[in-house]
Amino acid sequence: MSSPLVLIAGTNRLSVAIEERLRGGGATIARISEDPAALTAAALEGAAVLVIAAHDDAGNVDMALTTRRLRPELPLVIRLFDPTLTAYVRSTLPGAEILSMSSVAAPVLADETLRALARGAVGSAGGHRGVGRTRRRAQPFWQRLDRVVVGAFLTLATVMTSATIFFSRTMGLRPLDALYFVWTTVLTVGYGDITLHAAPDSAKLVGMGLMLVGAAFLAVLFAFFTSWLMRRRVDVLSGRVQVRWKGHVVIAGGGHMAIGVADLLSAAGRRIVVIEREEDRPHIDMLRAARHRVIIADATKEDVLDLAGVGRAAALVALTDADPTNLHIALLARARRGGLPVVMRAESAELSAYVNEHKDAVAVSSIAVTADVFAAKALSAARGGEQRRERRGVA
Repeated sequence: MSSPLVLIAGTNRLSVAIEERLRGGGATIARISEDPAALTAAALEGAAVLVIAAHDDAGNVDMALTTRRLRPELPLVIRLFDPTLTAYVRSTLPGAEILSMSSVAAPVLADETLRALARGAVGSAGGHRGVGRTRRRAQPFWQRLDRVVVGAFLTLATVMTSATIFFSRTMGLRPLDALYFVWTTVLTVGYGDITLHAAPDSAKLVGMGLMLVGAAFLAVLFAFFTSWLMRRRVDVLSGRVQVRWKGHVVIAGGGHMAIGVADLLSAAGRRIVVIEREEDRPHIDMLRAARHRVIIADATKEDVLDLAGVGRAAALVALTDADPTNLHIALLARARRGGLPVVMRAESAELSAYVNEHKDAVAVSSIAVTADVFAAKALSAARGGEQRRERRGVA
């Protein structure tokens, strides 16, 4: 059987990895433009299959439809992200294999996570020296208090104490009666049972000053209370509430990959907490609709990982779109808890191999995994087409 000609549309890392695997499988490769308008029947002549692996869903669909118009019998392997569009194209374009990085890599990542859970943490004995050795001490309670609020209360306490002593001596009141008078004055209640009508002028001046201080303090108090209430409301709506679960899986990143991994781990009986930095990402509603806990925050922050309950979690999976970010989160999580099983996505096969070698996490190259499947589908389609043509020639 002759070497099949495989056409590839796409110039990204995935298409390069697919080409490498196809060449290793004995195929002849030719690159064509990603622009459907530039596609001609001559460019498709002699091809056994067309792999469309660009990033743009709309462009990939246009390329597939244009190809079908020019060469209706040519097998297609198409990369699509949107699940609704994928279902539509799959049902209306017979003979086309439709794949996405998330649909291919998510099951692999989920399986690796379940295996890591079964065997415990990777690298917990003899891993990277800098990982899993430190644990930050909790910040003392008084250091977490707002300094402005603390200062306001200390100032008020000082003013009220001084005023109580002053009015006790000036008006001949018992200390408790003087404190009661100061308290009602500061809170602008003024029941009228103790007044400054017959008091010396100095007492009246101090009383007026006390009223001013009280009004200012109440304004500050209500302002801080309103601000705290609004922040608390925003935190609740954004999911930034302490997770009290145990044995859950924390997923950093809320994209296509996270949806697939979260659903598969949930089907295996694990509760899911997803951390996503971008509030307007379209997958947030889908994750929440699937009853996964979603926190809108930056997973590269220690306090955010603590908020997600990493200390009580069964595992962490880093699935953002950036390899450095995933590695940062993985190392940070292992620093927070040395025995935590960590799985991370890495587009770079080199980085994936390096991390696995150093046992800092279980790293899965989504590019490598997806390229393997794309190449296998393309070769299968190409050889199947050649066999059909040979049978027709014999007949």
